[in-house]
Amino acid sequence: MNNKKYTLLIDQDDVLAEYIKGVTKAYNEKYHTCISPTECVSWNLYQVFGEEVDTVMHEPDLFRELEPVKDAIEVFERLYMSGQFEMYIVTAASATCVPAKIEWIKEYLPFFPIDRVIVCHRKYMVKGDFLLDDGMHNIEEFAKTGGKPIIFERPHNKQKGEGILRVKGWLDFEKLIMELCEINEEEKAI
Repeated sequence: MNNKKYTLLIDQDDVLAEYIKGVTKAYNEKYHTCISPTECVSWNLYQVFGEEVDTVMHEPDLFRELEPVKDAIEVFERLYMSGQFEMYIVTAASATCVPAKIEWIKEYLPFFPIDRVIVCHRKYMVKGDFLLDDGMHNIEEFAKTGGKPIIFERPHNKQKGEGILRVKGWLDFEKLIMELCEINEEEKAI
């Protein structure tokens, strides 16, 4: 039986909440285009949308209205409620968007304490055992700290991160983190 409580750092945008999908929807509505989220194969959204993307991508209402990533809420809750992990949401945000991101967390993760939300642009500065993120800059910097980064696969990071753990979704992440932390079904149920 493993008694160590591992610290999980979880990104919000495009890991818990469908950010690119939200940006794409808002942009298409505003500019009468039909860009698909799967076309966002670059972290640099200006390459996909052009400079006009600035008019939608940092709007607080956008962050408030994002839909949850498939299976994110259920798996996040199971992991948190298991008592096996110290969990934190670590998210980058402009000051004007922080309240909307907090509102989103309160709506979709009402059981999760807000004092476990860390807003910062340099996630590698936050100490943890694992970081689940879609941004390769975060993944690469976190790897240098001795923590274990896990890539949450998205179109903009599919071809990157050779040799780094990768998951295709929340159910994959749950299975992987239980294996990495050697938590069996009996311990999970406690």
